[in-house]
Amino acid sequence: MKNKIAFILWILAFMVLNLYVKLTPRFLQQDNVSHWINYWLTFFGIAFLIARFVLRFQGLQSFGLRLHQGWYQNLTVGFLLGAGVYSLKYLLCYGAGMFDVAGTTDMSFITVLLAQALLAMLFSSAINDVMNRGYWLPYLRKEHLMKWYLLFVTVLYVLDDSWNEGLKVENLAFSVVLGLTFAYTVLKTGSIWMSIGLHWGGNVLFRMMYGFDGQGVWRLENVQDGPLFDYISLAVTALMFPLVFMVLKSRFINKDKIIEVEGAALSAKVA
Repeated sequence: MKNKIAFILWILAFMVLNLYVKLTPRFLQQDNVSHWINYWLTFFGIAFLIARFVLRFQGLQSFGLRLHQGWYQNLTVGFLLGAGVYSLKYLLCYGAGMFDVAGTTDMSFITVLLAQALLAMLFSSAINDVMNRGYWLPYLRKEHLMKWYLLFVTVLYVLDDSWNEGLKVENLAFSVVLGLTFAYTVLKTGSIWMSIGLHWGGNVLFRMMYGFDGQGVWRLENVQDGPLFDYISLAVTALMFPLVFMVLKSRFINKDKIIEVEGAALSAKVA
């Protein structure tokens, strides 16, 4: 009975965060930076209060955000991998005739766009990772259910992405590939920093291509859709997993060996 009540509490708190993330942007002015900064910071404030006073953990670090040794390195490596894979994807799509490049926008526009993309995509990626991968991390650890972590959070991510992109086969396949890759980094490192980096890097490249209103760094013409470009996009994105697998075995990635169980920090080795 106690476990059922605890699970219901986790669900209710998750719904509060989810409603905030999904509904609040509808009331924000798209070009008002201060509104968005307040929105992002308020999310992390609510998440901290839920972790600390509702779920009885130590705070945001319980959601995989502990500043363990090398956390910034995980974030950076993830960013470079995500940006690199997306760069390859767009390059191959260009070579396959998906679009023509008529030139670039002016430097002042590029500078502002890049600054906006780096800031906005960092926060949006971090929020998505906390919601879909970090939030359930302490619960599954506490209940000794980590063997289901990969499947559970991937399904959660696919459902969340379907809310934004719709239930199309190509979108579902894309979400599964990304969801598995992101979740695997959390399973192996014990934190969500690398996952945030992968997410952040890919999203920044997307904004560089298409901006926030359809205009990115390059002036695109004769843009086309078609199954070929979907296949290229999915195939290149799928390369992210083996790359991540290899990098996780290197010395460039650091693991968080502190696992919190019922609010207490215990030394453990992440499988």
